[in-house]
Amino acid sequence: MAGLTAREPFRNTGEQIDGSFLLGEETYLLEAKWHLQPTGVADLHVFHGKLDQKAAWARGLFVSYNGFTTEGLAAFGSGKRLICMDGRDIYDALDRQIPLKAVLERKVRRAAETGRPFIPARELFDQNGGSR
Repeated sequence: MAGLTAREPFRNTGEQIDGSFLLGEETYLLEAKWHLQPTGVADLHVFHGKLDQKAAWARGLFVSYNGFTTEGLAAFGSGKRLICMDGRDIYDALDRQIPLKAVLERKVRRAAETGRPFIPARELFDQNGGSR
């Protein structure tokens, strides 16, 4: 996965993890949803609950193909151990030839600065691929 030392999906007792990867020195667990509707707060809480059962240094990436509801993100709150990505982020990265690793690094940094788990990739890169 784009130089991120990915691991395939795996199961622990009572749960399924869609994969994991390394970003820098940090381990991220992956949750991916390919539903027709935007993801709401319940799915975010379930995944965050999985993270809470792991080592304190584990982080998460939640990918929702059709994005997230505004209400769900607001109810989920800030200051969590996960970042979010949607299908538009993936499209924008591919269309603008921005490496996935660069998108994730910017999302992580902005989440650390703001506490917000989801900031669209198009807000993180200016027209020339620079940071905002």
